[in-house]
Amino acid sequence: MALWNLFKKEIKSISPLFGFFTVGVVALHVIVLYKSADFQMDATMVLALIIPYLFLVALAIGTGYYQLHVEWRTNSIYLLLSLPIRGWKVLAAKLAAVLSLLIATSIVIAASFASLLLRVMWEEVSTSEDWSELGPSLMSLVLNLYWICLFVMLFLLIVVQFTFLCGQLVAKFKWFVMVSAFFGISWLSLLISPLLSNLLVWTPEIVIGHKDSDMAFLHSGPFIVLGLLCIGLIALNGFIFEKEVEV
Repeated sequence: MALWNLFKKEIKSISPLFGFFTVGVVALHVIVLYKSADFQMDATMVLALIIPYLFLVALAIGTGYYQLHVEWRTNSIYLLLSLPIRGWKVLAAKLAAVLSLLIATSIVIAASFASLLLRVMWEEVSTSEDWSELGPSLMSLVLNLYWICLFVMLFLLIVVQFTFLCGQLVAKFKWFVMVSAFFGISWLSLLISPLLSNLLVWTPEIVIGHKDSDMAFLHSGPFIVLGLLCIGLIALNGFIFEKEVEV
């Protein structure tokens, strides 16, 4: 129950940011719709789909930092530390809130794009490709890329939490420590991931595509290692949050 209450608190505090962003993207789609005659299809895709998703990623990462920063700025960190709940659960509630709103916002952006813009371009798109064969493969590619991106985003959010907590361990040169912690943990992850992945060559491959068309196979080892790194970093962040951070 305490974890659920923390999750709801985080959702309530950061949902306006994602709400305003979503409204802005939908407004952008409406503008592009009325100006669609002035844009090529590729330009429309970049302006109305790719750029909003890039800004959404930046918003999520910035929110991950903001969540902890505001706790220290408002001194509400004292209340969190006094709760009868483990530190990693407090941080996990923050991660879950950001990921939930990230998923919800990304779905709304995709729905807005499909309902406002894709139907306008559909005649051009449908005549340029044989969607009876391409459709299943494209859907498989999109879904697999989506969960992979969410997985990477989870790791980045955990790294952001680690970076911020490292900065709280010192009284001076906080930004230097934070930058060093960010690049240090990123370098260490990139260093050990290939080594550990080679030990997992026996794990099943991830199939992308459709049996009636081209298929690609990804080694699942790197994703298993990434999951283990996420678990280890969450545990480390929880320990720092509970035992080492001076508030």
